[in-house]
Amino acid sequence: MESLSTGIEGLDLMIDGGYPEGRSVLITGPPGSGKTILGLHFLHRSCVEGKKCVMILTRELTEDLLKQAESLGLELGPFLENGQLIVKNIFEEKINKIKSFSKFGKGLSTVDADILDHLSGMSSDVDVVVLDNIGVMAIDHDIKEFADKFSSISILLMKNGCTGFFVMDEDSYELTHRLTGYMVAGLIRFMVKENLNVGRTSQYIYVQKMRNKQVPVKYSLYDISSRGIEIINSIRGNF
Repeated sequence: MESLSTGIEGLDLMIDGGYPEGRSVLITGPPGSGKTILGLHFLHRSCVEGKKCVMILTRELTEDLLKQAESLGLELGPFLENGQLIVKNIFEEKINKIKSFSKFGKGLSTVDADILDHLSGMSSDVDVVVLDNIGVMAIDHDIKEFADKFSSISILLMKNGCTGFFVMDEDSYELTHRLTGYMVAGLIRFMVKENLNVGRTSQYIYVQKMRNKQVPVKYSLYDISSRGIEIINSIRGNF
């Protein structure tokens, strides 16, 4: 199976060359652990390599995301301008609809921006889809509904030959009984461990699974710098 680079050399080495092409990968972890930054690395590298990419946002402002990418040296503006990258912002669309409907006395519950609507109308030449954050669906649906929607999204991407990158916050992942972890080809988790003896917090990236890949080292220390995520060293076994 072919691989797509993660955009981070150390992570590519950990997972035998990158994410499996044409399959979906889930990234989960606590707030501020770097989930969105990991997606920016992947999105930027995919664009640089000539892939047609789509990013779907459910919680971020597009302007804020582009500024963050630029600050990390992962500028996406040129790819937006030439049409190689498309950003669809469900969050901003929802806000605009709320402003419109509020004039008629309707509330938030009447506005339901469906991720599937965006993906169904997606061009057939799209190679990569980054969805940040899929956890928002866990709020609006019960577990079965969530599982059905997530499965539909994954199947739609796979049928179109797209490589999917899903970001999901840790709380939503646990709330949905970790179902999404079983439904993707790859699962990467960010973990934080406090070392009370030295008064320091360490961050670990844990490759829980990556189908059809040799992953001899599952844990690695990582840091977030002005260049984004950097793998520090690998740890064999448990930590």
